[in-house]
Amino acid sequence: MNFTLRARVGVLGFSCALAHCTASSSGPGSGTFGSTTSSSSGGTGAGSGGNGSSGGTDEGADASVGNSSGASSGAAASSSGSTSSSSSEGSADDGGDAGACVGNEYPQTTFVNLAAPMLSALSPDENDAIPTDAGTPLAVPQGWNYYNISGAVCRDGSQAGIYVHTGTANKLFIYLEGGGACSSATFCSHNPAAVAQAFSGGAPSQGQTVGDSLGSVTGGAYQAPYVPTAASGLTAAYSPGIFDFTNTANPVQDWSGVYVPYCTGDVHFGTADNVTIPGDDVLPAIPNQHFVGYLNMQKFIGHIVPTFPNVTQVLLTGASAGGFGAGLNYGMVQDSFGTIPVVVLDDSGPPFLTADLPACIQQQWRQLWGFNAALPSDCAECNNSDGSGLTDIVKYWHHKYPHARVGLVSTVQDEVMRLFFGSSNNNCATNNASALAVSGGLTGAQYTTGLDDLLAAYQCTGALATYYIGGMNPNFPNPTYHQHIFRSEFYTVDTDTGTQTMAQWTADLLSGTLDIDGP
Repeated sequence: MNFTLRARVGVLGFSCALAHCTASSSGPGSGTFGSTTSSSSGGTGAGSGGNGSSGGTDEGADASVGNSSGASSGAAASSSGSTSSSSSEGSADDGGDAGACVGNEYPQTTFVNLAAPMLSALSPDENDAIPTDAGTPLAVPQGWNYYNISGAVCRDGSQAGIYVHTGTANKLFIYLEGGGACSSATFCSHNPAAVAQAFSGGAPSQGQTVGDSLGSVTGGAYQAPYVPTAASGLTAAYSPGIFDFTNTANPVQDWSGVYVPYCTGDVHFGTADNVTIPGDDVLPAIPNQHFVGYLNMQKFIGHIVPTFPNVTQVLLTGASAGGFGAGLNYGMVQDSFGTIPVVVLDDSGPPFLTADLPACIQQQWRQLWGFNAALPSDCAECNNSDGSGLTDIVKYWHHKYPHARVGLVSTVQDEVMRLFFGSSNNNCATNNASALAVSGGLTGAQYTTGLDDLLAAYQCTGALATYYIGGMNPNFPNPTYHQHIFRSEFYTVDTDTGTQTMAQWTADLLSGTLDIDGP
């Protein structure tokens, strides 16, 4: 892919050929990461509380457009062809031309508080049994505790819960698992409906290709944090990316961690209970489905915040459906932690613009999974009459939290996301996973355009970092593979034109340096 993208970061206009561009910002401890909030009546079940904040309080940040200070430095091309620039994170003050940046289109200055109701801290001495129908106890990985969370349920009505790892640093990452989505009978058949269901393959191949993602989710595998595996015979040792606490290159090596299994089929954002999934000419209708991912997340966060009262930074991350979930639940998590900065890292769940993700599929998700009740009640840009606006929650987040930072990892022709987004083809003519697997869903070119449009729209905010993998690097010659941060490629240089590993890129994101790397 040889093309030039022109964008503005703060007051600095620059051109970069999608190699390695950097926007430096103040570190995670600077500024205020709350927003000016009004009532605590946003979203379903939104309550008061949070770490250092309470519903209806002013958390300190002026949310008006262009309120962040802009700083610039000269861009210099390195010998490797990369360019860099500096700006204050979240700045979009470009000398009066803020209308050119999609993140700054709305005059809103106060926002509803989305903080989850605070619950009890989790005991480090507790380690619950993982729910299973098989009767045989499932092993909790060493270094983790499992907690069944009261009131949290999976799609099939079974108990839902979370895993917790206690590190030595006063920082926390929250990982949302992926695993497809339950949007039709055939898609549901390839989506875990309980914690004790998962795709096979583990960290090396779980959900990596369409074949891996359309396999069975029953028959032995269950959802649990990934762990390193030692070498055995001809099989080399394997590092599971951010879950490898033995790797000194891991930017969250010493952090505490929360692993959220995915068993609600609604990208962790649903509020619809007792739903019947219609048949799709291959499989019959599926009754009594519980799409309550958002309601579960409120309960999880309600326990997580008091469990880690002294954290100074939070990374909210996930892959595939978990990447979507991280982006959609960002406001609830940030408001719950109050002034503690929450950084989002979305692996393979890009919030495409409506031009690349038609209104019909956004409308389907809203109606099926109950998204409207989870969206902020004051997000005008999130609700259009044709059903579009769902991914415009990104604009709302940027406006409410001008200091926020978001990182996106993706291959440029991700085959699994092309299958899933392919449901939007021909005005959402089919949502049959089998038929879409044959047709291929979106073309590779369509998907690449969607990623490019996303970058072109939001790079001007100074709040976005990207790691786009083009498949021309011999370290990772797979431009269609899906999900990366829990795999070994987290520690290799994967982009065609970049010089940094995904781990280094993540460390930069966490420290406030926003890199545009790849493809």
